[in-house]
Amino acid sequence: MKTKRKTLDLGEPKDINEEKLKELLDLMDKHRIRPLKIFIVGKKQWLRVYGSNISHGFHREEFGEVIPRNLDRGDILDAFTKIEFIINEIIQSVILEKDLSEKGSWLDSINTKIDLSQKIHILREEWNLISDDTFQMLNKLKNVRNVLAHSWDFGNAIYGKDKTLETNFRQFQQDLKEVWKRLIVVYENVQPQDELMDKLIQELNKVIGRKNETTNATK
Repeated sequence: MKTKRKTLDLGEPKDINEEKLKELLDLMDKHRIRPLKIFIVGKKQWLRVYGSNISHGFHREEFGEVIPRNLDRGDILDAFTKIEFIINEIIQSVILEKDLSEKGSWLDSINTKIDLSQKIHILREEWNLISDDTFQMLNKLKNVRNVLAHSWDFGNAIYGKDKTLETNFRQFQQDLKEVWKRLIVVYENVQPQDELMDKLIQELNKVIGRKNETTNATK
């Protein structure tokens, strides 16, 4: 009987090499080039590039204000957008590994056609990346999203035994924060951040070298 490998959602998020991130940002700024799509996250900084859009922040928890501070339907639904985003990044990292080509954008288009329930199922049942506890928490949280996507009434969103989202909002916030942390740990395990930055710096330097060769050849 084949034993399942250990899940990858245990432990605490790691920090990244700040000097490597600075080198990457300097290359992008000085030479006006960028990868098609990346997400780098550390304890003190995060960087997201998607096409022509670049977002850079200075604390992991700051990323899009993942945890809603108030009982606001829009903020809660936006939080789930961030959760689904990091799940998509995990799926892409597993499938593409270190491939930084345009295939990442192709996979994005596929991800939009797979619902969140199926993605959560893949992480647990197919790949065993998350524990059963994380799986159950994600599904419990997801049920809230499903209700609020079709209703403005918080009373329709059940969260906990005999409790609504409104009466149990603090626990909802805590669970969302914990799930976000665990998903970041999974992402860092399947896509080691310092290795990713090394690869990006190497690829950008190749592009810069080819540009310089072309420029010199035309002189």
